[in-house]
Amino acid sequence: MRRNPDRRALVCAPVAAGMALLLAAAPLQRAWADDLLGLYVGAAVGQSRVEADGAGYSASDFEKNHSAFKVIAGLHPIAPVGGELEYIDMGHPNGSLGSQPANVKMTGEAAFATLFLPIPVIDVYGKLGFGRLESTVNSQRVLSGAVQAFRLDRTNTRFAAGAGLQYRLGSLGIRAEYERFDAAGGNPSLLSVGVTWTLL
Repeated sequence: MRRNPDRRALVCAPVAAGMALLLAAAPLQRAWADDLLGLYVGAAVGQSRVEADGAGYSASDFEKNHSAFKVIAGLHPIAPVGGELEYIDMGHPNGSLGSQPANVKMTGEAAFATLFLPIPVIDVYGKLGFGRLESTVNSQRVLSGAVQAFRLDRTNTRFAAGAGLQYRLGSLGIRAEYERFDAAGGNPSLLSVGVTWTLL
């Protein structure tokens, strides 16, 4: 029995077209996979700018630099958008509040939405979110000629923002970034360098 060549062509044409589409899409799928960061963790060290006020105890402000660190967990399922959670320790610097000695301790957590710009070789990204910072101010005040010690504890959950650069080597990311918060009557900030490692 002679086969109908037109019928064979009708069956083979869609198969060939499907194979061609799969082959053409393979490089795009690899490029998409390369852009995804997935689930990652990391850590960073740097210098904080701790700012606070006396909130009724003193009209002056506390401003001091100190070494700081943070740990990071992030998810980047859809390029170029993702999210990050951070624990931040801005340190415990000593300085002055007005004419009196003072020290401030500041730690907390932050949650950010991130936006990455896929520039060749290096990633540029911005971050917007909220930070929950706990601050403790220890200082003194002069009241009726007597020096009195005071302690001021505050927790602020307010707007936070940041920006940075990142260079990726496979699963390893090397980044430098700047973050700024609204807390304790000032705008504490953190300039840091760190690494991330992609788990998934």
